Amino acid sequence: MTNTVLSITPFRDIHGLNISSKNGRNFIIDIYQGKEENFDSEVTVLDNISTSKGSWLYKMSPVSSSSSDNFKASIEFILKYLSSVDNTDSISDIHNLCNCPFVSEVEQNNILSKLGQKINVRVN
Repeated sequence: MTNTVLSITPFRDIHGLNISSKNGRNFIIDIYQGKEENFDSEVTVLDNISTSKGSWLYKMSPVSSSSSDNFKASIEFILKYLSSVDNTDSISDIHNLCNCPFVSEVEQNNILSKLGQKINVRVN
């Protein structure tokens, strides 16, 4: 009799964040660390309250050597999305599920402040 061991390892390291809006829309930001310290990111939109309900995945660009640039671009994308579908909606919560491997809590709060957002991120 033989034994099989299944081992799952990440394709690349990831910094995942869940974002909620005050009106009930949700977003997921995934910042990926690639080879040679490059970062790229994706934003998943989970919108079941707009007229065009659905979920969509958006690749942010460009690939950058800065994880902070990816965080900022993702937040800017979410803010533009919210203003395009409901100008009364805004980001109400940002939750870092797995600590802050790439963009520190302080960096995230500084970026949010510079973008005029009066919220602080949560970490675990």
